[in-house]
Amino acid sequence: MTTLPAWAALPPQYQRQAEFSAVLEAATEVLGIGKLIEGIELTEPDVYSVRSGTCVLTVRIVDAPQKHEAGWVGPREFEAKPEPLAC
Repeated sequence: MTTLPAWAALPPQYQRQAEFSAVLEAATEVLGIGKLIEGIELTEPDVYSVRSGTCVLTVRIVDAPQKHEAGWVGPREFEAKPEPLAC
């Protein structure tokens, strides 16, 4: 009997949910109080556009530095990095 490696990556819908939550948190920090988020759109892989009034904030999903040994299997570890706010 052959044993295959077990991949512990998140299913796509849960990965997207994790990214969306991270983007929302990053955008809320940049926009602060007084600017409401009106929309979040995935514009290309790992790039989200956040709209607030006449302002647009681009937030990129970037891989977090590897903290595990080679061969580690698990969900993608990432950070949401906001770019400068464009108004």
